[in-house]
Formats: sequence, C-alpha cells, structure tokens
Amino acid sequence: MAEMLVELATGNKSENTRPKRASAQPAAAKAAPVPPRSAGSARERTLMVLGLPGTAERHTARVSELLESWAQEGRSWVGDPGTWRIVALPIASPHLSLLAAQQSQWALWIDDDLEAFRRGYRMLKQIAEQGGPRRLIAVHPPGVGRQGLLSNLQYVAQAYFDIELLVLAR
Repeated sequence: MAEMLVELATGNKSENTRPKRASAQPAAAKAAPVPPRSAGSARERTLMVLGLPGTAERHTARVSELLESWAQEGRSWVGDPGTWRIVALPIASPHLSLLAAQQSQWALWIDDDLEAFRRGYRMLKQIAEQGGPRRLIAVHPPGVGRQGLLSNLQYVAQAYFDIELLVLAR
C-alpha cells in the first residue's frame, strides 16, 4: 500500500522509488548520541518543527497544543509542555543541515487533509536531500490515528529515506 502511495506522490514511475535495503544495525544505534542536558537547559527545551504552514506563533501553537495533549495522556517525557520552545523552520532553509547537527529534537508537522501523504513524502525527500535530521517525531492535529497516513509515512521515511519517524498516535 505504501509503495502505491509513493508512486502516486512522486507522479513519476521512472524515478527511483525502490526502498533502500535495511541495514543490520538497529535504528537506535545509528542515531547520534544526545549530549547530557545542563541544569539551565532543563527549564526550556527546543523542538525544531519542519512542515508547518508558516512560522508565526499561531502555527507553533498547534504543536504546543499537541504537547499539552500528550502530557495530559500521561506521557512523562513531555514534562511541562510550557517549557518547550517551538521553532518552526521551513524545509527549504539553507541552514537545515547545520541546525540538524546542532539541535537534537526535531518534529515533522503532518496535516490531516487529502494531500497530506503527498506533502509528507515530498518533505521527507527534501529533508533527506538537504542533509536534514535523521530522526523526527510526527506531530499532527489531534485525532489523527496511527493507521493509514501516519503508518504509511513512517514506513516511507525509513524504507526510502533512512529517516526514523516516531509516531505516537494511538
């Protein structure tokens, strides 16, 4: 199913859309080590978000609301949602690869409209081509379930672009 969606998203059957061979090394071992947090940074954490329709506060507020929702569900890793600083970054940013090396927490905004898979595929492709982060958390409007859109994008991210897309939807 995901392969068929990729074919539709690319609109070009001649494009190389075959999945890359999975490496024998687990994804967790491939990820760069996360430096320990200092006492000052425990109060505020930065989440770099790609794929938001804009960089205005009204756009980043959508991610803040999702973090609040996850915290209310008992996801302890979120901590206090108010301590997160949400930074929206356009995927076309010339600083993407530099920031990917400097920032440890990244997210990809995935909408829930009819073009969401196609847009998600293109964003993942751009992230891979521009040396962006190799590990992202999927952030999305409330109510988007794991089945379908999110699981297909998670598969495509890993199989086609060697990107780990963490999906927390139920």
